[in-house]
Amino acid sequence: MPIQHDEKNQTQQGTIVTAKEGGVGTQGDIGSPISNEAYDILAALHAKLEGLEAYRKFAKDGNQQIWKQLCDQDVQSVALLLDQLETLVKDGKLRSEIVQRPKVKG
Repeated sequence: MPIQHDEKNQTQQGTIVTAKEGGVGTQGDIGSPISNEAYDILAALHAKLEGLEAYRKFAKDGNQQIWKQLCDQDVQSVALLLDQLETLVKDGKLRSEIVQRPKVKG
């Protein structure tokens, strides 16, 4: 069963803190490597892409017009989400604040 992104998971070493809860707390806490905003966009993008795949399969069964119309709408949504994701990357907001960027040699 998949773990919901915004729930806490108890371990023997501490609490796993998800991006929805944010940041670092007590010793043993592990936070998400991506920001909440980036996670939300990626989750929505994933859902839309799964929907597009389902529409392609459904269109093979008949009534292609409705599945094409829904597909066209979701393609627009995917484009919007990709634009938002690109903006987050350009603005340096993809990673959460708790993840340190690797140092570049040179």
